[in-house]
Amino acid sequence: MTPLLSTRHPWRLQFCEAPPPLALPLALDVVRVSMGLGMAALDEMIDCGNRVGPLLCCMTHRRLLVPVTCGTADVWRAAHSACEPGPSLRCSPQGPQSLCHHRFWVAPPESLTYPTTDAVVLHDSLSLMRARMRNVARQPMGLRTREMCHV
Repeated sequence: MTPLLSTRHPWRLQFCEAPPPLALPLALDVVRVSMGLGMAALDEMIDCGNRVGPLLCCMTHRRLLVPVTCGTADVWRAAHSACEPGPSLRCSPQGPQSLCHHRFWVAPPESLTYPTTDAVVLHDSLSLMRARMRNVARQPMGLRTREMCHV
């Protein structure tokens, strides 16, 4: 079984939710995505040298909250994730927020260079990774490659 927060890259951990990273802008939108799909897509983005900023991990809901540039929510159309306008860092967009007991910030080592994650590349990376995971899940067990992620 793979760890819940599985990644190929080093990340800086802040073992609490507050304060948010200093580089985080005041005006931003937030993409919510499952932890498995999100980390796999972010790993691919880092591999390709794309901009990845800090993100908030919620171990209670198994979600990543990825800050992106303000205005992204207006154009975000995806089955794999949701984007909420404004700097709200809620795990669930509807109804009262259930308690999140285990949330913490993670950031790539060069996070001060990138205050947010590139939204366009994130959308594409999430879409490609979701398709790749679906294809692997459909293959007979004997033909599957070792590449698999729990979403």
